[in-house]
Amino acid sequence: MASGEDHEIQEERLALLSVLQELTVAALDLFDPRQSMAIFLERLAERLSCIAVLVLVEPTPLAPRLLDAAGLSASSRALPIPPRSPAVAGAPLGEGAGLSLPYPELARPGLVTWHFSLEGQGDSGASGLILCFEGEPPFAPRYRGMMRRLASTFRTALVHRLLYARMIENERERARHLAAAEAGRAAAEAAQRRAAFLSEASRLLSSSLNYEATLVRVARLPVPFVADWCMVDIIEREAMLRRAVVVHADPQKSELARLLQGQTPMDAILPAGVSRVLQTGEAVLCEIAGAPAPERERAAYDGEPPVSASEALLRELGLQRYISVPLVTRGTMLGVLTIASGRDDLPYGVEDRALAEDLGRRAALAIDNARLYESAQRAIRAREELVAVVSHDLKSPLATIVMNTSLLRRKLPSSDEAAELRRPVERIQKSADRMNRLIRDLLDLAKLEGGHISVQPVTHDVAVLLGDALELLREEAAEKSLRLELGVELGVERALCDRERILQVIANLVGNAIKFTPAGGEVAVRAEPWGREVRVSVRDTGPGIPDDQRARIFERYWQAKETAHKGTGLGLSIAKALVEVHGGRIWVESKVGEGSTFFFTLPTAEAPGATTGVVAGTRLGA
Repeated sequence: MASGEDHEIQEERLALLSVLQELTVAALDLFDPRQSMAIFLERLAERLSCIAVLVLVEPTPLAPRLLDAAGLSASSRALPIPPRSPAVAGAPLGEGAGLSLPYPELARPGLVTWHFSLEGQGDSGASGLILCFEGEPPFAPRYRGMMRRLASTFRTALVHRLLYARMIENERERARHLAAAEAGRAAAEAAQRRAAFLSEASRLLSSSLNYEATLVRVARLPVPFVADWCMVDIIEREAMLRRAVVVHADPQKSELARLLQGQTPMDAILPAGVSRVLQTGEAVLCEIAGAPAPERERAAYDGEPPVSASEALLRELGLQRYISVPLVTRGTMLGVLTIASGRDDLPYGVEDRALAEDLGRRAALAIDNARLYESAQRAIRAREELVAVVSHDLKSPLATIVMNTSLLRRKLPSSDEAAELRRPVERIQKSADRMNRLIRDLLDLAKLEGGHISVQPVTHDVAVLLGDALELLREEAAEKSLRLELGVELGVERALCDRERILQVIANLVGNAIKFTPAGGEVAVRAEPWGREVRVSVRDTGPGIPDDQRARIFERYWQAKETAHKGTGLGLSIAKALVEVHGGRIWVESKVGEGSTFFFTLPTAEAPGATTGVVAGTRLGA
């Protein structure tokens, strides 16, 4: 009888060992964190005839939590486990001390639970294993030790699972860092390419001021770096747009692209995005219907109506997507720049729109500069035509008037009877002289503005030069009963200058002083050493110049309201330009009610680096 029982125990033992061996092998799958723990727990419950198998973890003392389970519904799994009593503090969760399980599946009479600790050397990520039986287990309690070995194997599998999971996460983190670094490098390289492109664009756009050539250069810049083709639309007049240039990367389509050029009403311009830019002043990024955008870029696109029959030409050119940006400068819209793509491997996103907007700003500035230059050139040509008219059509008859007036004055008798005839002739003579000076000023102004005036500096005796200048003006000063004085200090000998041009400067300054000084006043001209220069001053006892007018006194055509009828406003600006051509400077000091003093400097003949030869003039106001 005893031998029969031993045989039965032996068979039971072998059957249990077979089950445990099977479960031990199954536990090896838990090494891989990508494999579900629940599958193993369900198999464990099935082979050991458990109604439930629970794996608990206690991340904080006395606060157990369900990690995974077999035999529980989803709603049961969501139920929180009540905290363990503080009375069992320090007792391992695996022993079940103070543990209360809230699951309905376990609320049945005769429930038997076996608790196994999963804590020990190495972190397993779990604290306890609970096997739940309906009544006594199908194997005797004496095999509890064998179950502990199974629990130990399960724990070992969990330790390796956790280590493997950390290794996988580390690899994923490393891959993420590598991807981020690669993306950063790619972004940096793309940013560098964009910066290089914009820098080269700025260089090319600033290399010419020809208007039409600038438009062509603007259209060619983005092709093929960021576009298959490019269009430049310019607002020519109200409600009309000129498609000035269309450039295509494919030479075979270039002729076709040029068919888009020409005048078009703004409300009929294609593609539709150009009209939107004209209306809103904001850039648009459009995808043509029938040419789907990549998913990652789709959010960046604005919608556009389906392609109509009138857009057949754009279809033939391969238009799939495009960016239109406004050409705006100084608050004025000049037109629209459009870059277009006809390839799936050239998508557009927000970065491309930002690049196009930056290019548009630079292009608008270049186009505006070219327009201004063209306008300035037209003004220069008009001025030159006017100068030609003045120099030919006015100087010739004026010379005849002056010559015949002089002849008439000489032939008039000197008797008192001829005095009434002499006065009108003298008035004619003075008016002719004034007109002659005006013509000379206009011609000088044209030369100065064009940078064509030249001087021939040679050494001159300063005292002789000033004396000759005043001698020409003494008669005019005498008519107003003005004292005209000249003083040259010791140390002033010779200056390097163009005699005729400096006589013109002195005539302007002294002539103004005579003009604005009341009768009985004084005009004094002085020369004195001024470092390595000679400083010439012209002082008068006139009304003086208010502070608010002094800063503008050397501007072209500027005159104070109270003296606007006494001149052309060109004399002082011409004098300033002539002095600066000589390498000197000119300025004024004045006090209202006490008169004014104008100063200018000239290089001495001994000054190193003194101007010699022909010197090109400078523009007025420069």
